[in-house]
Amino acid sequence: MNAAHNSSHIRKSFRIAIATALALLPLIAMNDAQACVACEDTLSKDWGTQGISTHPGLTADLSYSYVNQSQQRYGSGTASSSLINSLLTAGQEIEDYTTTRTTTASLNYTSDTWGVNTLLPYVQRTHGTFSNTAPLGSSYLSSSDNSIGDIRVIGRYSGFSADKTVGVIAGIKLPTGSTNSNFNDGVTPLDRSLQIGTGSTDLILGGFFTGTAGEYGWFAQGTVQHAVATKTITGMDYHPGDSYSLNTGIRYAKFGAKFTPMLQLNYIHRQSDTGAGATPPDALTLGPATGGTLVYLAPGASVRVGGGTSVYGFIQLPVYQNVNSLQLSPRYTLTLGVKHSFE
Repeated sequence: MNAAHNSSHIRKSFRIAIATALALLPLIAMNDAQACVACEDTLSKDWGTQGISTHPGLTADLSYSYVNQSQQRYGSGTASSSLINSLLTAGQEIEDYTTTRTTTASLNYTSDTWGVNTLLPYVQRTHGTFSNTAPLGSSYLSSSDNSIGDIRVIGRYSGFSADKTVGVIAGIKLPTGSTNSNFNDGVTPLDRSLQIGTGSTDLILGGFFTGTAGEYGWFAQGTVQHAVATKTITGMDYHPGDSYSLNTGIRYAKFGAKFTPMLQLNYIHRQSDTGAGATPPDALTLGPATGGTLVYLAPGASVRVGGGTSVYGFIQLPVYQNVNSLQLSPRYTLTLGVKHSFE
């Protein structure tokens, strides 16, 4: 192999690594931000807590995500005021808004065929809710909470083929986030699904594959997250529903490693929560009030600013939402971050 060919191969591998890893970074940041929205707000999106990289070495990442859930939805449509009033009259609590800001620090090590990624989130969440007392607005509770969230450790292996484009994912989410916060009245316990942590130890399993076609690179990844153990707190045996995610994306490498535009399609299905601490059922249908399906389109880009450092940004736009009962959903989510590869 001559020097020119070797240089071309290195550049190609680097582009794939940067594009694919950065394409998944908003998923990393969203995971903890959406742990609360799995409850009566909207759906939990397990965006896959790992970046996939074929470039060996150590990588550090710091990302920030913003999620403002302020849109009332029922099923696949916007909730009408008459429906909201009917639910209120039947005794259902009506959520007003939930805003979550998550700063996630991650450290990723990749060898030739395997890698491990550790993610530490710091979550800031504010929430407001109307009580189940008519008329709407006659009673109101709010909360403001911030602390370390649930830590995730994710491993991956891609030694099944010479080009390492196919791999498996296995990891664990630890119950390190707080689960004992109250509303701002200091007395009323905050809903379990709105706590910074879920109180559960979860297993994460999945797989991925990547490829290139001319100036384009692409990836596809699927994961399943299941709680295998939960904390029983103040008599509430809350068990978060399983989540299933499928994420695919494409990047354009015409501009080289300096600037890489990308586009993702993110799918998440979340089963309803169960247990004594779960959200009460729909007051009208008696069906589940958590869980559902979301699909997001996420344009974004990464820019290499020098050495092994890159900055990136993504905006996620909902293209399909189908939730159980009345839930809050965001009109968009925003993720910004910086990444450095130690070469």
